[in-house]
Amino acid sequence: MKFALLVYWNKVRNIGDYIQSLGSQQFLPQTDTYINREALSEFKDDEHKLIMNGWFMHKPMNWPPSNAIKPLFVAFHISPKTQDLLLSKKAIEYYKKHEPIGCRDHQTCELLQKHVVDAYFSGCITLTLQKVKYIDSNYTDEVIFSDVLYNMARYNPNISAITLIRSFLRTPKVIFEAYKKRQLIKKVFPKQIRSKAKYIIQEKSLKKYSHDERFDIATEFLKKLANAKLVVTSRLHTALPCLAFGTPVIFIDGKLGRKFDTSRLSSYTDSMLNTISMNDIQNKSAEELQTLVNDYAKGNPNVHIKYRSDLMNRVKEFIGA
Repeated sequence: MKFALLVYWNKVRNIGDYIQSLGSQQFLPQTDTYINREALSEFKDDEHKLIMNGWFMHKPMNWPPSNAIKPLFVAFHISPKTQDLLLSKKAIEYYKKHEPIGCRDHQTCELLQKHVVDAYFSGCITLTLQKVKYIDSNYTDEVIFSDVLYNMARYNPNISAITLIRSFLRTPKVIFEAYKKRQLIKKVFPKQIRSKAKYIIQEKSLKKYSHDERFDIATEFLKKLANAKLVVTSRLHTALPCLAFGTPVIFIDGKLGRKFDTSRLSSYTDSMLNTISMNDIQNKSAEELQTLVNDYAKGNPNVHIKYRSDLMNRVKEFIGA
């Protein structure tokens, strides 16, 4: 049997996609080919097993996949923007052929169940990442801030106010957003955490890199998380690998202004992640918030462990079958 791995089109900017594919790759005896998520219906070759996890998709007209793909549906997410085509009669017949469908979020699960598809909440494949593969002596035990409230201006909150104003002098809206973000972060996190933190981003242009280079970038990103003392983020695919690694992580849920984010995130923020919401930030005192931060920094909830175990067993069974 041959094995394939999902890769992504050149417009992709979020290494979270490749982080999810690394979650799948760790189970494969070998990777015989890459298949672009946006061209699954066009794949022509010998039959390949493919773990069908992640966000679907930018080009829903290329769904369902070709018959040369033998899929395992786990951690599957249907974007509300493309659900009409991904829930077409032809698509539903495809899901029924390959059920049960493991879903990355409860909304996807409910959508499929409404169409009488056997679906369940599986959690995300990144919950199965193995810390031992990402421990690196080149990285220190540090606090990492990764895309905290990333819908607002992206900047290092430790830069001076004067530098901030000079940097955004011609963009008043960005200045306001940056200042607002700066004040929110200052309220939640004590200076001793902010001043020592390293600031990294999960999103960058990947167009000039090959797929192998993109996997290398994602691997280096995961090494930082696996070796960190504490991670603070508003990115799901920064937070969930931290759960897998046992790295204390605090998720800042800023309700990013997009309806699909609420359903996509709530499957994890409601119980699986130590979460500070925008409502918390607005209604709690700085003292209360910083006490919460200190408590959360001690460790993560254990809710994810069951999903991690179930995912690993289901994927191993599929790969070995």
